[in-house]
Amino acid sequence: MFRYKQIQPHYVQNIGLLELDLDPNATRVLVQNRNTQEVIWHGRVTSITVVTITTPLDYTVDANLTVTLFDDGKLDLPPQYNAEIIDRVQAALLGATQ
Repeated sequence: MFRYKQIQPHYVQNIGLLELDLDPNATRVLVQNRNTQEVIWHGRVTSITVVTITTPLDYTVDANLTVTLFDDGKLDLPPQYNAEIIDRVQAALLGATQ
């Protein structure tokens, strides 16, 4: 049996949006819940240094995210730094006007 679900014309998904402008020297980025250390997102940094990540809605209410940038070295060059940590990051509500 099929059910028809009508969606409002201005429907907003309940997810957060985190846009990170990364250091070009970074090779990996890790986004975690700062209280539980749960990994929200982990990935490699490519030549594109602006990354957009979707998060659960909970992270749009409070600043409960920690973002860690790792520099493992690129193109056989030594790392410029070990890691950079940005604490108490809050995601934006998707579809919200600023």
